[in-house]
Amino acid sequence: MTVRHDPTPPARTPVEERLRAWDAKELDRIAVTMFIEERELLARPAVQRILVVQTEGRVYADWTHLSLRLPEMELSDGEYAFLEVVLAIALGRQVLIDRVLPLGERRLAVVLRALAAWAGVDSLAVGVRS
Repeated sequence: MTVRHDPTPPARTPVEERLRAWDAKELDRIAVTMFIEERELLARPAVQRILVVQTEGRVYADWTHLSLRLPEMELSDGEYAFLEVVLAIALGRQVLIDRVLPLGERRLAVVLRALAAWAGVDSLAVGVRS
């Protein structure tokens, strides 16, 4: 199951392409899709250094490493909350539902699409009404 929302997304970066090519489990794929849709955090070199592991032609996301380094990263409340939700999905952790409060509309839409994908729902529209 994939999480989709924008019919004309911007061109993907090499890091995004390699993460998309990763033969990951469902929750890993959902979490990677969240990062790619959010765009801002994955574009940061510091986040890429912490999250993305590249070995012998293989690329994957190291969620545990990110979770351990999260407290020392310079993040806004919304960015921190978003990463907590991503890690909760990727690592099967619990997160308080009030962590969505500082997300803002754009990141909240990413989280809602991810939750719908996790639930196996691909017909739920999440986005701006026209």
